[in-house]
Amino acid sequence: MATTENLTAQIFKPQFDYPETSTLINRIDSSDGSSISALDGEIDSRWYRIINPILWHWRGLPKLEAEAVLSKIAASTRHHTNDNWLDTVVGYQSGNWVYEFLNQAAIWQAKAESIDKTNLTNKDKNNLLNYYLIASEFSSIASYPHFKNDELAMYAQTCAYQAYTKALSFSPLLIKELEFKVDNRSVKAILHLPKTEKVCPVVLICNALGNLQIDYYRYFSEFLAPHGFAMLTVDLPTVGYSRNFALTQNSSQIHQAILEQLSSVPWVDDHRVFVAGFRFGSHIATRLAYLMPNKIKGLFNFTPFVHQIFVDNELQKNLPNSYKDMLASRLALPSVSNQQLAAELKYFSLKNQGLLTHACHVPVMNIIFEDDKLSNLCEAKLIHSIKQNKIVTVPKKQLQTSLHQAFTQSVKWMESIL
Repeated sequence: MATTENLTAQIFKPQFDYPETSTLINRIDSSDGSSISALDGEIDSRWYRIINPILWHWRGLPKLEAEAVLSKIAASTRHHTNDNWLDTVVGYQSGNWVYEFLNQAAIWQAKAESIDKTNLTNKDKNNLLNYYLIASEFSSIASYPHFKNDELAMYAQTCAYQAYTKALSFSPLLIKELEFKVDNRSVKAILHLPKTEKVCPVVLICNALGNLQIDYYRYFSEFLAPHGFAMLTVDLPTVGYSRNFALTQNSSQIHQAILEQLSSVPWVDDHRVFVAGFRFGSHIATRLAYLMPNKIKGLFNFTPFVHQIFVDNELQKNLPNSYKDMLASRLALPSVSNQQLAAELKYFSLKNQGLLTHACHVPVMNIIFEDDKLSNLCEAKLIHSIKQNKIVTVPKKQLQTSLHQAFTQSVKWMESIL
């Protein structure tokens, strides 16, 4: 990841020669975006991006601040590329999505920088951890939906990773940045370790399509670490530290290489490895469980995507514009039609790939959400284990509580497998 000096100082310099995010993919067919889940956010025709304040708040953002940023964007009278979408202000200036979210990140970074770093108390360290984490999350959302050819998004990602690295330097938990070789290239991953002198079981996180690897700290600190689990994160192909890798039907290429090299990492037990797939990341996690069962203790999927979304043309047509664009961006398609997207995605179906035609040899737990159009009970049942199959359905109401319950159950299940 490129380093940039004086990031916060640069945030307030307007520039107008950047392409606006919603124009980066040539959209042949438009959509009303009816097929979606509360987990992915609120579909609102006034926004190009999918707005997800509930999940943002869960990830650590102050709720009122996030809403205030959205209000600033919505109130802007600056030139938009599309007058129907509030978040399409052209150029790096007030009202622009990246600009406003990075502004908010800069406020939190300034709070952190104002703390005297000499003779830090535990309270100071905790404040620094939280301030930098909030700055990192605001920067991550500034970058969303993380298009590879979006210059402003790339800049925001740099800010996000730098803030995250600073945050972790004040964490009471141990963090290691690791590099793995994938086809003679390096990929940077982040290992998060609980407080223990022993080698520990590790959960390899397979990200959702719209996330960076730095978006999972809360899952680690509140759920995994207290139970002695390490967490290893890595970015999806085309995103973040993995931006130079293409996303293909062999989606698990990077993660497979990491599993092969895990025995060289001294802090974790490579015989007690769980793979955790979040949304699209379940495609990667499930591939790993089927292709490398000897390396994996168990498979945990949070709302799996393994077949339906890749073959159901009507479902694909009704995805929100930004979601289709995100798929196109990950697949390196400069323009996208419904027909072209359908042709590309069918190869991703793990049923079409022949993996789901036989049973998996590791225990499986799938968590699905009520009324989730992208991941349902039929999808979860496609992943069948000869050892243990557990499916948990959680209600869509009170999403914060539901998320907490789901993640608590995931850890209890992993403990039971050990």
